[in-house]
Amino acid sequence: MATAEMEQRWIGKFQENLGIIRKVAGWTTQELADELGVARQTVSNLETGKSPMTKLQYLALRTVFNTEIAGSENRDLAKVIKTLVDDPIEQELAPSASAVSSDEGASETADANIHMNRVANALEQTSNSRAAKPKRSISMTMQALAVITGALASGTAAGLLTYLIFPGGKSGK
Repeated sequence: MATAEMEQRWIGKFQENLGIIRKVAGWTTQELADELGVARQTVSNLETGKSPMTKLQYLALRTVFNTEIAGSENRDLAKVIKTLVDDPIEQELAPSASAVSSDEGASETADANIHMNRVANALEQTSNSRAAKPKRSISMTMQALAVITGALASGTAAGLLTYLIFPGGKSGK
């Protein structure tokens, strides 16, 4: 399977579950939008599927959620992302013999049931453990991500890295 196709599957699976992931993180649509530096409507459109998620949006969202997991040790959030996004994609990459079905209609129904069970289990696991946790600001992370993304997009990454590695301006040549 081509790399671009696999990336699209990851992005699609993440977008499909974005609303659930955001809720497990304990954020409103506006709070997530603020963390990303976008309008609330952008997050809403991604959650409803009105707008397709770009690779850059996917990377930014994964960074935000990974920072939340690391900063607040939100294990429930990590479990939900693993259960709803990572595990299904990994299973697609290495399907077992028992998962292969000759009847596509039955396979699609089974996949839908598995997905709904995963969603229900993930929400059930988190509903009891959603104690009030203090929010940690991850704006520094988002600022760093914005700088890195901007540098990569503008082609100045090499210059920035050279400056950081050799601040005196001498590269040793």
